[in-house]
This record gives sequence, C-alpha cells and structure tokens, in this order.
Amino acid sequence: MGLYDREYMQQDDRDKYSSGRRLMWQLIAINLLMYFFVASPGSAAYNYLALHADKWSADTLFQVVTYGFLHANFSHILSNMYGLYLFGSIAAPVLGGKKFLTLYMSGILVSSLVFYIINFGQASSLIGASGAICAVTIAAAMVDPEKKFIMIFMPFTPIKISTMVVCYTLLNFLLALADRPQDPTSYLAHLAGFAAGYLVMKLFNKDVVRWDPLKFTKKAKSTPPPHEKEKTGKKNFNSNDAGPVSNAELDALLDKVSKEGINSLSDYELSRLRRAREEMRGGK
Repeated sequence: MGLYDREYMQQDDRDKYSSGRRLMWQLIAINLLMYFFVASPGSAAYNYLALHADKWSADTLFQVVTYGFLHANFSHILSNMYGLYLFGSIAAPVLGGKKFLTLYMSGILVSSLVFYIINFGQASSLIGASGAICAVTIAAAMVDPEKKFIMIFMPFTPIKISTMVVCYTLLNFLLALADRPQDPTSYLAHLAGFAAGYLVMKLFNKDVVRWDPLKFTKKAKSTPPPHEKEKTGKKNFNSNDAGPVSNAELDALLDKVSKEGINSLSDYELSRLRRAREEMRGGK
C-alpha cells in the first residue's frame, strides 16, 4: 500500500499525486516514442514536425507544439527526460495532472513564440523539450525551494533547487548575450520556459507557491507542500507540531522510501523520520 493510499491522507491530495505522476510518465513516454519510432533525427517526419522560423503558415501551425517532442540526439533526450523526471517528481504531485500539463505546454508554446519573434524569416529551426523542462524546473523550485540535489559537476556539495534555478537562469541569460554562432542551443527559449513556468505558478497556482524568485528578500516558507500535509487541522506546522509519529505514518514513510528512494522525501518527511528514530531510541 502506497503513501497516498493511507486513510489519514486527504482524497484530493491523493488524486493530485497520482494524476500528476501519471501525466509526468506519459509525457516521458511520448517523447521517447517520438524519438525512437516516429520522428528520429534526420528523418522526413523530424524535419516536418520541427519549428522553422522561415516557414510560417497556417498549414504548419502545429509545429509550435510538435517541435517540443523532438530531440537532436540521444544525449539530448536523455538529459531532458531526466530533468522532466527529476523536477516533475516534485511539481507534478503538487499540481495534479491537468495543471501540470498546462505548465508543461506553456513552456513549449511560450518558447516557440519567443523563437519566432527573434528569428522570424531566418533559416533557423527549433526542436526539443528544453523550454518545457525549464518551466517544470522553476515550478518545482517554487513549490519546494529547500529540496537539495547533488549535481554531477558538484558531487560533494548538495545544492538547493532554488539556488540552482537562479544560477541556471543567470547562466542562460549570459550565454544568450554571448556571440556563439557554432552553438545550436536556443538559450532564449530556455529563458522563455522559465518565464512561462513562473507566470503559470503565480497566476494559477498561488496556493502552492512557497518561494518567489523575483522577491529576493522574502524567505522561503518552511511549510511542507500541500500533498504532504496530514489531517491535523492546521495549514502551517512543523514536525514537532504534528506530535509523535504513529505506526501508520512511519509505515507510510518507509513505504515511500522503498518505492521512490530516500531522495523522494521532503524536508518535513525527513524530519518526521528522524523523530521516529529518536522515539524508538527513547528520545522525546
């Protein structure tokens, strides 16, 4: 029995969690199917579905969506799908399937719009889900800013997702300003994805936003994401406020660890797990 099958979890939150994760995996599957079976790099379908700045017409309007499901090579799709899994696992359960799809598609559409504005009439093409992944990444940071990751290029230094988003956004901004004619990456599309994700979260998902990257002086809220709250009758509480860890709660936490790994636990859930350990050792 999974964490959100427990009777002490709210039904709406369970529905959000399951529909969000299901939609995330469906998007990953669609991207993989497109890459391996429908529009592999260099194929006629690949060229037909890509977004071309010099071929705008009503007959090719579908390309503002289809380009986002194409990838140039295996490393390209691997990095994007890993990003979708890593950050989607945070944002999707909080938003639910429908809102997560809106977030994802907003990244694709806004990125295509910016690409057209900048490159209209030029022999330039756009492919890849990077804009959508950037939208998902900033959404994940806004719902769980204290979540930490160990990055490949910083293997021994955990970094908060909020810090990572700020650094990555600044990096894309600097690269967009640089004159790099041999670099095919559309850094402006990445920035457009970040902007789209931010606006979707601020306009339509205010209730789950715990960190605003444009309010630098405002400290991130320490409350757990909505889908991790228990039925305590309180909206804001910490681990101690929730009282002793029950056997059912401990069972749920261990069940989640076994299914999704220790990194799937939020700071709040980790604090509850530590409290359970202290209680078993005779602590208060």
